[in-house]
Amino acid sequence: MQNVYMLIALFVLLMIINSVIKNFLRRKYNILIPRRLFSYVNNTHRVIEIMLIILGIILFILFMIKEDLIFFYLLMAFTVVLTILRAFIEYKYKREEREYMITLADAGTWTAIFIIVLLVNFN
Repeated sequence: MQNVYMLIALFVLLMIINSVIKNFLRRKYNILIPRRLFSYVNNTHRVIEIMLIILGIILFILFMIKEDLIFFYLLMAFTVVLTILRAFIEYKYKREEREYMITLADAGTWTAIFIIVLLVNFN
């Protein structure tokens, strides 16, 4: 039970650090807050994201049915990959808006959470 409380505390701490970093990046590089949560760059990006989100939903359902930790780890790795893919596409097609920096901060946070969960569960 102590591991669960530690994971929750680390998660909250990393989210606070993430929001501070994002606010710093928005101020320093004058990055505007988008109107929508996320927008697609082109139709190919939309198709890839929808396919990955469907895969994520399938992984989540398998985790809920089987209750095996491997599906949880795959779901967390999926979140990291999806965020890095978004950052890459934003960098490639919308570099002048600099929104990719914010997405990379999110990717770093999810990567740190994934590594922490792995380390806590394997000790």
